[in-house]
Amino acid sequence: MFSILRLIRLPNLLMIALAQILVRYCIIMPAYLAEYHAVGVFPKHQSQIDFSLLVFSTILIAAAGYIINDVFDIYTDAINKPGKNIIGTTISAENGKRWFFLLSSCGILLAVYVAFKAEKLSLAFVQLFTAVSLYMYSSFYQRRFLAGNILIALLTALVTIVPALYEPEFYRNIIFVAIYSCFAFLLTIVREIIKDTEDLDGDEKSQYKTLPIQWGISRVKITLTFLVCGISILLFYFLQKYFYTNTVISFWNLCAICIIPVLALIYLVNTAEEKNDFHLASQYTKVLMLLGTLSMLPFYYFFLR
Repeated sequence: MFSILRLIRLPNLLMIALAQILVRYCIIMPAYLAEYHAVGVFPKHQSQIDFSLLVFSTILIAAAGYIINDVFDIYTDAINKPGKNIIGTTISAENGKRWFFLLSSCGILLAVYVAFKAEKLSLAFVQLFTAVSLYMYSSFYQRRFLAGNILIALLTALVTIVPALYEPEFYRNIIFVAIYSCFAFLLTIVREIIKDTEDLDGDEKSQYKTLPIQWGISRVKITLTFLVCGISILLFYFLQKYFYTNTVISFWNLCAICIIPVLALIYLVNTAEEKNDFHLASQYTKVLMLLGTLSMLPFYYFFLR
């Protein structure tokens, strides 16, 4: 049982569910409540059951993605993560593929049902696109230069914005969720490049063409530094645009709280020498993403209540 939970990356699935729950209850529903107080009519919205099914659909497809990735990475993982393979030991590669198709199919069918209830059947193509993309990433794109990194970043951004896509009445305010999706996209690209650097040995022996293999670690560090600086500048822009005149917290204190932890990643990346150093930087980026997700809570508490 523990092996199965490791295979589907339970902590990551919980983060996905948390992100979608916070988007709904810290951004979408407060916006609807504000509209209700202003005009006296609560906008049409998903029921809690339909939203729960949407979250479950996302989790099923994500779990399937982790499984199929391990199926195609048996050889590489044997080098990068020796002794940790579940596919090929506890579960055969063929059964892994069967589980991928089963979980993906269930996730897509749930999405079709929820999209039908939302009267926007075309939205189900988001989950279909995600499932197909996860298979293509594992079987092909993760071996290509930057293509896999960008694809995974796009899918991560979709996790955040999907709850808003299924709420047509929220479209006029979707920019606030789109901002979170934007930073999820950028931080995921950074983390994927760091992970590729961490897995350099196995990827090189498997003839991958990732950024660290093509450019070398020194140029990768420079690239990551520019990316993190860009993220910090973009974060400063949005803070200045939406919170400069807020009366809850000093604007400069807000900038320090939000930007300094991001800039700290530059130090971790540029001082990294060994595989474990890059693993630490990767885990730190994951913590930044979690903190970014959790920032919806104070955003709701101080600005939307």
